[in-house]
Amino acid sequence: MGHGRYLLLNLVGVLFFAVQVQASALQYVMPDYYLGQFVRGILMAASEVGYHQYDVLEAPAAQAKAQASLQKIYQYSAFKYTYDKVAIVVIQGVIGEPNGFSFGANIFLTKSMIDLLSPNQLTAVIAHELAHSEKAHNLQKAPLPLEATVYQLKTIYNSVKTGHWPKGKALVESIQDLIYTGGLAMELQADCVAAQQLEYMRARGLSNQAADLNSATSAVLGFDVTKDSSDDPSAIRAQALLNKTYSRSCRIF
Repeated sequence: MGHGRYLLLNLVGVLFFAVQVQASALQYVMPDYYLGQFVRGILMAASEVGYHQYDVLEAPAAQAKAQASLQKIYQYSAFKYTYDKVAIVVIQGVIGEPNGFSFGANIFLTKSMIDLLSPNQLTAVIAHELAHSEKAHNLQKAPLPLEATVYQLKTIYNSVKTGHWPKGKALVESIQDLIYTGGLAMELQADCVAAQQLEYMRARGLSNQAADLNSATSAVLGFDVTKDSSDDPSAIRAQALLNKTYSRSCRIF
Protein backbone atom coordinates (compact mmCIF):
# COMPACT_ATOMS: atom_id res chain seq x y z
CA MET A 1 0.00 0.00 0.00
CA GLY A 2 1.43 3.43 -0.96
CA HIS A 3 2.40 5.95 1.70
CA GLY A 4 -0.23 8.44 0.51
CA ARG A 5 -3.03 5.89 0.61
CA TYR A 6 -1.95 4.80 4.09
CA LEU A 7 -2.14 8.40 5.33
CA LEU A 8 -5.55 8.82 3.73
CA LEU A 9 -6.90 5.69 5.38
CA ASN A 10 -5.41 6.80 8.66
CA LEU A 11 -7.11 10.18 8.41
CA VAL A 12 -10.48 8.90 7.26
CA GLY A 13 -10.44 6.06 9.78
CA VAL A 14 -9.82 8.40 12.69
CA LEU A 15 -12.21 11.02 11.42
CA PHE A 16 -15.22 8.79 10.85
CA PHE A 17 -14.76 5.45 12.57
CA ALA A 18 -12.11 5.49 15.32
CA VAL A 19 -14.20 7.35 17.86
CA GLN A 20 -13.04 6.04 21.22
CA VAL A 21 -15.88 7.49 23.28
CA GLN A 22 -19.49 6.63 23.88
CA ALA A 23 -21.02 9.76 25.31
CA SER A 24 -24.21 11.76 25.46
CA ALA A 25 -26.07 11.69 22.16
CA LEU A 26 -26.16 15.49 22.31
CA GLN A 27 -22.47 15.70 21.43
CA TYR A 28 -23.16 14.19 18.00
CA VAL A 29 -25.15 17.24 16.96
CA MET A 30 -22.39 19.60 18.09
CA PRO A 31 -20.31 21.02 15.21
CA ASP A 32 -17.35 21.21 17.61
CA TYR A 33 -17.45 17.42 17.97
CA TYR A 34 -16.84 16.91 14.25
CA LEU A 35 -14.20 19.64 14.17
CA GLY A 36 -12.47 17.76 16.99
CA GLN A 37 -12.53 14.45 15.10
CA PHE A 38 -11.25 16.19 11.98
CA VAL A 39 -8.40 17.82 13.93
CA ARG A 40 -7.46 14.56 15.59
CA GLY A 41 -7.25 12.84 12.22
CA ILE A 42 -5.13 15.64 10.76
CA LEU A 43 -2.69 15.64 13.68
CA MET A 44 -2.30 11.87 13.65
CA ALA A 45 -1.60 11.90 9.93
CA ALA A 46 0.74 14.87 10.34
CA SER A 47 2.82 13.00 12.89
CA GLU A 48 3.72 10.53 10.15
CA VAL A 49 5.15 13.19 7.86
CA GLY A 50 7.46 14.97 10.28
CA TYR A 51 5.29 16.71 12.89
CA HIS A 52 6.56 14.51 15.68
CA GLN A 53 5.19 16.76 18.41
CA TYR A 54 1.85 15.12 17.61
CA ASP A 55 3.11 11.55 17.92
CA VAL A 56 0.61 9.64 20.07
CA LEU A 57 2.53 7.90 22.83
CA GLU A 58 1.89 4.59 24.48
CA ALA A 59 2.44 5.83 28.01
CA PRO A 60 0.34 3.67 30.34
CA ALA A 61 1.33 5.47 33.54
CA ALA A 62 0.68 8.91 32.10
CA GLN A 63 -2.60 7.78 30.54
CA ALA A 64 -3.74 6.23 33.83
CA LYS A 65 -2.86 9.40 35.74
CA ALA A 66 -4.81 11.59 33.33
CA GLN A 67 -7.77 9.21 33.23
CA ALA A 68 -7.94 9.19 37.03
CA SER A 69 -8.24 12.98 37.04
CA LEU A 70 -10.89 12.95 34.32
CA GLN A 71 -12.95 10.28 36.04
CA LYS A 72 -12.81 12.21 39.31
CA ILE A 73 -14.33 15.20 37.51
CA TYR A 74 -17.12 13.04 36.11
CA GLN A 75 -17.72 11.34 39.45
CA TYR A 76 -18.09 14.71 41.20
CA SER A 77 -19.57 16.59 38.28
CA ALA A 78 -20.70 20.14 38.98
CA PHE A 79 -22.40 20.35 35.58
CA LYS A 80 -24.23 18.17 33.10
CA TYR A 81 -21.40 17.92 30.63
CA THR A 82 -22.22 17.49 26.95
CA TYR A 83 -18.85 15.79 26.53
CA ASP A 84 -19.34 13.27 29.30
CA LYS A 85 -16.69 10.85 28.00
CA VAL A 86 -13.81 12.58 26.28
CA ALA A 87 -10.72 10.83 24.92
CA ILE A 88 -7.41 11.71 26.55
CA VAL A 89 -4.69 11.70 23.88
CA VAL A 90 -1.11 11.64 25.21
CA ILE A 91 1.26 13.23 22.70
CA GLN A 92 4.99 13.89 22.48
CA GLY A 93 4.77 17.67 22.36
CA VAL A 94 7.68 20.06 21.87
CA ILE A 95 10.63 19.29 24.12
CA GLY A 96 10.67 21.69 27.07
CA GLU A 97 7.14 22.96 26.42
CA PRO A 98 4.53 21.05 28.44
CA ASN A 99 1.15 21.80 26.95
CA GLY A 100 -2.48 20.81 26.73
CA PHE A 101 -5.35 21.69 24.41
CA SER A 102 -8.77 20.37 23.46
CA PHE A 103 -10.88 19.95 20.36
CA GLY A 104 -14.39 18.62 20.78
CA ALA A 105 -14.34 15.23 22.50
CA ASN A 106 -10.52 15.06 22.51
CA ILE A 107 -8.16 16.48 25.13
CA PHE A 108 -4.52 16.43 24.03
CA LEU A 109 -1.89 16.45 26.79
CA THR A 110 1.86 16.22 26.36
CA LYS A 111 3.50 13.52 28.42
CA SER A 112 5.79 16.14 29.92
CA MET A 113 2.71 18.03 31.16
CA ILE A 114 1.26 14.93 32.80
CA ASP A 115 4.60 13.99 34.38
CA LEU A 116 5.21 17.52 35.65
CA LEU A 117 1.91 18.15 37.41
CA SER A 118 0.58 16.77 40.67
CA PRO A 119 -2.75 14.88 40.49
CA ASN A 120 -4.65 17.97 41.71
CA GLN A 121 -2.89 20.26 39.24
CA LEU A 122 -3.59 17.84 36.40
CA THR A 123 -7.26 17.65 37.40
CA ALA A 124 -7.38 21.45 37.21
CA VAL A 125 -5.85 21.46 33.72
CA ILE A 126 -8.27 18.81 32.47
CA ALA A 127 -11.23 20.68 33.98
CA HIS A 128 -10.03 23.80 32.13
CA GLU A 129 -9.69 21.97 28.82
CA LEU A 130 -13.05 20.28 29.27
CA ALA A 131 -14.56 23.74 29.75
CA HIS A 132 -13.08 24.85 26.41
CA SER A 133 -14.87 21.97 24.72
CA GLU A 134 -18.14 22.59 26.56
CA LYS A 135 -18.14 26.23 25.46
CA ALA A 136 -17.09 25.31 21.88
CA HIS A 137 -14.33 27.89 21.97
CA ASN A 138 -12.58 26.53 18.89
CA LEU A 139 -15.67 27.24 16.79
CA GLN A 140 -15.60 30.83 18.02
CA LYS A 141 -11.96 31.27 16.97
CA ALA A 142 -12.49 30.43 13.31
CA PRO A 143 -14.97 32.09 10.91
CA LEU A 144 -17.30 29.67 9.10
CA PRO A 145 -15.65 26.60 10.71
CA LEU A 146 -17.92 24.02 9.08
CA GLU A 147 -17.35 25.39 5.60
CA ALA A 148 -13.63 25.62 6.31
CA THR A 149 -13.57 22.05 7.56
CA VAL A 150 -15.30 20.76 4.42
CA TYR A 151 -12.90 22.72 2.21
CA GLN A 152 -9.81 21.53 4.09
CA LEU A 153 -11.02 17.94 4.11
CA LYS A 154 -11.42 18.07 0.35
CA THR A 155 -7.95 19.62 0.02
CA ILE A 156 -6.22 16.98 2.09
CA TYR A 157 -8.18 14.21 0.37
CA ASN A 158 -7.15 15.35 -3.08
CA SER A 159 -3.50 15.74 -2.04
CA VAL A 160 -3.00 12.69 0.14
CA LYS A 161 -4.64 10.28 -2.29
CA THR A 162 -1.89 11.18 -4.78
CA GLY A 163 0.83 10.75 -2.16
CA HIS A 164 1.45 14.44 -1.48
CA TRP A 165 0.87 16.60 1.57
CA PRO A 166 -1.22 19.72 0.73
CA LYS A 167 0.80 22.67 -0.52
CA GLY A 168 0.32 26.29 0.44
CA LYS A 169 -0.44 27.07 4.08
CA ALA A 170 -0.28 23.70 5.78
CA LEU A 171 -3.35 22.39 7.50
CA VAL A 172 -1.25 21.68 10.58
CA GLU A 173 -0.16 25.30 10.80
CA SER A 174 -3.80 26.35 10.52
CA ILE A 175 -4.70 24.05 13.39
CA GLN A 176 -1.78 25.34 15.42
CA ASP A 177 -3.13 28.84 14.88
CA LEU A 178 -6.36 27.70 16.53
CA ILE A 179 -4.48 26.09 19.40
CA TYR A 180 -2.38 29.13 20.25
CA THR A 181 -4.70 32.06 19.49
CA GLY A 182 -7.28 31.63 22.21
CA GLY A 183 -8.40 35.03 23.48
CA LEU A 184 -8.16 36.13 27.09
CA ALA A 185 -11.95 36.14 27.42
CA MET A 186 -12.11 32.46 26.43
CA GLU A 187 -9.35 31.56 28.87
CA LEU A 188 -11.10 33.44 31.67
CA GLN A 189 -14.34 31.63 30.92
CA ALA A 190 -12.62 28.24 30.91
CA ASP A 191 -10.96 29.15 34.21
CA CYS A 192 -14.34 30.12 35.64
CA VAL A 193 -16.03 26.86 34.67
CA ALA A 194 -13.04 24.83 35.89
CA ALA A 195 -12.86 26.76 39.17
CA GLN A 196 -16.52 26.08 39.86
CA GLN A 197 -15.96 22.39 39.14
CA LEU A 198 -12.95 22.25 41.48
CA GLU A 199 -14.72 24.11 44.29
CA TYR A 200 -17.69 21.77 43.91
CA MET A 201 -15.32 18.87 44.47
CA ARG A 202 -13.76 20.61 47.45
CA ALA A 203 -17.18 21.11 49.03
CA ARG A 204 -17.62 17.34 48.88
CA GLY A 205 -14.50 16.58 50.85
CA LEU A 206 -11.90 16.30 48.10
CA SER A 207 -8.61 18.19 48.20
CA ASN A 208 -9.20 19.90 44.84
CA GLN A 209 -9.72 23.67 44.75
CA ALA A 210 -9.76 26.60 42.34
CA ALA A 211 -6.24 27.57 43.46
CA ASP A 212 -4.98 24.42 41.70
CA LEU A 213 -5.37 26.27 38.40
CA ASN A 214 -2.78 28.86 39.45
CA SER A 215 -0.59 26.14 40.91
CA ALA A 216 -0.64 24.26 37.60
CA THR A 217 0.13 27.39 35.58
CA SER A 218 3.01 28.23 37.93
CA ALA A 219 4.44 24.73 37.53
CA VAL A 220 4.29 24.98 33.73
CA LEU A 221 5.74 28.50 33.53
CA GLY A 222 8.38 27.91 36.19
CA PHE A 223 7.49 30.79 38.50
CA ASP A 224 4.73 31.81 40.90
CA VAL A 225 2.21 33.35 38.54
CA THR A 226 0.22 34.85 41.43
CA LYS A 227 3.08 37.29 42.10
CA ASP A 228 2.99 38.68 38.57
CA SER A 229 1.21 42.04 38.57
CA SER A 230 1.74 42.79 34.87
CA ASP A 231 -0.93 42.92 32.18
CA ASP A 232 0.17 39.57 30.75
CA PRO A 233 -2.86 37.32 30.13
CA SER A 234 -1.55 34.65 32.50
CA ALA A 235 -1.19 37.27 35.24
CA ILE A 236 -4.71 38.61 34.66
CA ARG A 237 -6.10 35.09 34.87
CA ALA A 238 -4.10 34.41 38.03
CA GLN A 239 -5.39 37.54 39.76
CA ALA A 240 -9.00 36.70 38.84
CA LEU A 241 -8.59 33.32 40.50
CA LEU A 242 -6.67 34.71 43.46
CA ASN A 243 -9.24 37.41 44.14
CA LYS A 244 -12.16 35.07 43.40
CA THR A 245 -13.56 37.41 40.74
CA TYR A 246 -13.56 34.69 38.11
CA SER A 247 -17.33 34.12 38.38
CA ARG A 248 -17.86 37.24 36.27
CA SER A 249 -16.44 35.39 33.28
CA CYS A 250 -18.70 32.35 33.18
CA ARG A 251 -21.44 33.84 30.99
CA ILE A 252 -19.45 36.07 28.69
CA PHE A 253 -20.52 34.15 25.55
